[in-house]
Amino acid sequence: MSRADRFRPHTPRVNRYLRLLRQRDFALLWGGATVSALGDGMSFVALLWLLLERGGTATDVGWLAAVHTAPVVIGGIATGVILDQFDPRKVLAVDNAIRGLTVASVPIAAAFGVLTTAQLFVVAAVYGLLFMTSAAGIPSLITRLVGQRDLTTANAMESLSFSLSGLIGPAVAGLVIAGFGAPVVLALDAITYFAFVACLLLMREGRGLGHGEAREPGAPGVPGVPATSRGLGPAVRFILGAPAIVAITLFYMSVNIAGGIVTVVIPLYVRDILHGGSETFGLLLSVLTAGDLAGLLVVGAVSWRWPLGRSIAWALFASGLVLLLWLLRPPMIALGAILFVWGSLSSSLTPWAQTIRMRLIPPEMRGRVFALLRTSMQSTRPIGAVVAGILLAQGDLTIAIAAVALLFGVPGFIGLWLPALGPGPTAEP
Repeated sequence: MSRADRFRPHTPRVNRYLRLLRQRDFALLWGGATVSALGDGMSFVALLWLLLERGGTATDVGWLAAVHTAPVVIGGIATGVILDQFDPRKVLAVDNAIRGLTVASVPIAAAFGVLTTAQLFVVAAVYGLLFMTSAAGIPSLITRLVGQRDLTTANAMESLSFSLSGLIGPAVAGLVIAGFGAPVVLALDAITYFAFVACLLLMREGRGLGHGEAREPGAPGVPGVPATSRGLGPAVRFILGAPAIVAITLFYMSVNIAGGIVTVVIPLYVRDILHGGSETFGLLLSVLTAGDLAGLLVVGAVSWRWPLGRSIAWALFASGLVLLLWLLRPPMIALGAILFVWGSLSSSLTPWAQTIRMRLIPPEMRGRVFALLRTSMQSTRPIGAVVAGILLAQGDLTIAIAAVALLFGVPGFIGLWLPALGPGPTAEP
């Protein structure tokens, strides 16, 4: 292969998706996870609505949101160890069964007239505590079901599931709440959990490794595994000793802080600069999500030949440059174009970064490493909201928008020069 051919992306082809969906176990995993994610996209809206119907205050809403997310840190630490010691398919099945039963308790209690506010908080806490089981378990299973050449496409499909759930879930929840009530939404969410359990149990064991992947010494299920490989220590040491993983994790933490700032900036920009209402706000969020989906579809369809680490850096740097245009106080249509392009560029970060991790993390510690990394990255998004509050204390959006651009552009610029992100471990095979 010539150098020119090596660094030229192939034409997007839908058959990369079709090839994966023809693999029975992967189709079951992705289909079940997508259905469950759509249910998750609906459930928090229903919990919030039930809380408000029961006279909940703004403070109560804030506490519910905190309870819904804070336990992720505790659950994430324990999840990784469990995933590495047991069959991830069975762990995921137990997790979804527990969450399904927990969510189902709300419509059941409502039907008998015994639903309490405390129960809503318990349901939210259980969701947060077990969230990382699927967040780390699904990638662990993907590496066992998918070959090297299809990893990026598989990771793009996983990201598509979450993007679709964020786009469709709240809208469907609103319609169902208006027509049938919030308990019905949670009943539907419980059904999606049990549907995922069924998909997991229908998989052909899910224990086999991905095509062409050799089982390494110390992998799950292999006798003679050193006892020291079971704790979190080896996983932490591996992360700190992998420069590419450290770099992309720090990049992603920066991006999540920026995302937290954006969630505060967009509605304020709509109100104060565009003088628009909820319709304008919703439209801009839809445009951003559309860009995200478009980018993911392309990333999953293209056989990419550039080193993925360097590609992540370019995507971050380009995103930062695009976001600088926001400082010009663009009108709605121009802002929509900026958000669409930004969404398209930044959407590539998750599948590319996940592919790098899957190639570098030893099979025997994927559960722990995935859990630790995703827990660390998830924990930074609330920081962005706090930072936004500080930056917006004087009511000027300029500094907050500049901060978002810098949180993308600066890590991207640094990544362009990092040897760990060049040809080598982060290059496509």
